[in-house]
Amino acid sequence: MSDESTEYNQRSMRAIILCVLVAILYTQFFLAPQQKAKQQQAAQLAQQQLATTPQAAVPAQAGAPGAALAPAAASGSAAAPSHPSLEELKQAPVSTVETGTATISVTHLGARISQYKVTNYRRELESSEFLDLIDSSPNGARPLGLYVGSESDDRVQYVLASVNGAAPQSQGVQLRVEPGTKTALEFKGALPSGIQVTKRITFTGGSYLLGVDVALDRPNPNNYPVLLEWTHYYSSEIEKELRIKHAMTLLDSADKVRHVQIDQIGEGAQLAGPNKWVALGDTYFASIIVPTLTSSTAIIGREGDVFFGRVSGSPTGGQFYSYVGPKDYRTLEMAGDFSLERSVDLGWFSFLALPLLWLLRALYALVGNWGVAIIGLTLVVKAVMLPLSKASFESAKKMQNLQPEIKALRERIKDPTQLNQEMFALYKRKGVNPMGGCFPVLIQIPVFLGLYNALLNALELRHAPYALWIKDLSAPENLQLFGIGIPVMVLLMAASMIYQTWTTPNPSADPTQQKMMMIMPVVFAGMFIVFPMPAGLVLYWLVNNIISIIQQLYMRSSEKGSVYVGTLVASVVIFGVGYLLTLI
Repeated sequence: MSDESTEYNQRSMRAIILCVLVAILYTQFFLAPQQKAKQQQAAQLAQQQLATTPQAAVPAQAGAPGAALAPAAASGSAAAPSHPSLEELKQAPVSTVETGTATISVTHLGARISQYKVTNYRRELESSEFLDLIDSSPNGARPLGLYVGSESDDRVQYVLASVNGAAPQSQGVQLRVEPGTKTALEFKGALPSGIQVTKRITFTGGSYLLGVDVALDRPNPNNYPVLLEWTHYYSSEIEKELRIKHAMTLLDSADKVRHVQIDQIGEGAQLAGPNKWVALGDTYFASIIVPTLTSSTAIIGREGDVFFGRVSGSPTGGQFYSYVGPKDYRTLEMAGDFSLERSVDLGWFSFLALPLLWLLRALYALVGNWGVAIIGLTLVVKAVMLPLSKASFESAKKMQNLQPEIKALRERIKDPTQLNQEMFALYKRKGVNPMGGCFPVLIQIPVFLGLYNALLNALELRHAPYALWIKDLSAPENLQLFGIGIPVMVLLMAASMIYQTWTTPNPSADPTQQKMMMIMPVVFAGMFIVFPMPAGLVLYWLVNNIISIIQQLYMRSSEKGSVYVGTLVASVVIFGVGYLLTLI
């Protein structure tokens, strides 16, 4: 390998490794503590605001999961009874509605959702059971609960009063809603204080959006607003097992989105403020409650492993919506004029991640395999970035040609200030920009981070197979040999990085630097093994390395031909091999 490519290769490798470290370490060690600090500050501010503005306060049920912030005057409220047990729920009537997108069960005890199975998504890979987005602890509150001051409808035995305005034939109906049509179940009950409650839930065929209308026959004595709650039970063991980060998201009145990881919400922590909606979810699915009242308050909190979000209506009721389904950008965007698509966290460079996701879907429509689509997307991105890579290489080559003169200056001039002046004068005379090789590489970093977030959050990759032993592109890949899981693609990726390092001589002949460059790919591979990445991301990284090596070979020697032609031919071969693997 010629020396003129040395600086280019080292700079490219360091920049690429920096990208991954930024994406992983920033999330783990910077963003999480920062979010926690902001949350604590916001919670303190909310407590002060609620203490000084009684009409906005939301009294809580003492000791109840999902207790909201309350003024001091409400602290003496009587303790609420425990939530209904599983046996009590089993004895209560249940109404079931199929919308085409989900099968939804509503228990009449509390008129709350006890089951929400999405039709097109399985709970686990190769499982016949549909995913249930309702996950409650045995004695926890079910979603769609109603709170009025210190009261809730947790133990209210509702009566199904009507179905689409007509009296039902029985308590506990089974219905199917055709696409584009609506069905409304109207429940009636009474709170312990005697306040009569009407809760109407509207289902739309082919949609994940629910309408919830609540009406009280009179305002509560303290004029507290009605609250609608969504709860979810997140077991720390499940969190570790699935390796999927769960978060709560708020869209505030200033149109600013806040993503709060649930492991940053401490025991009993609560956050309140004027928000447009609140969402509970993971990478691929979300439950979002939306108030229609302009001045609504949204609250998130935690009690044990039960996390909750509440939104407020008026003292006599309110109109709400709830989206329960996949975090698909297009589906969320079409769910209504609520900006629900902003619950998808695509990072700082979402403006790049979104078109990359669109391109990924377009490629899948052509090839019918998400793994092959990732290979195609990687090759397209590398082809588009090739002029920048070539410019970086050529700048590095010019810098390499100046090394003899720079070395002579350093031997002749010992004063650092004078040396810098002479070197800049040399750069000016030769028409060389010392940073010219860095800028093209830095420009590519946002593209990498955008692609990283696009693949990390692509719902389509969940349980999507590629080829051979790779059955789920959203999970770490392991080839099982004699009961041992071997991350083959990670090892191949590390080998490609080691090859790039070995074939890059270090002109400084500094043994320490040489050792550092040699050990970096090993550390990098070890990081991918300790912190397993989804197979889709590793596939992208491996293909990216392979095409980068080929491009560098062409750029080092003009005798090999045009790097553009070489990239085209190599891309066709790589894409073809990737497709053939799906046929084995």
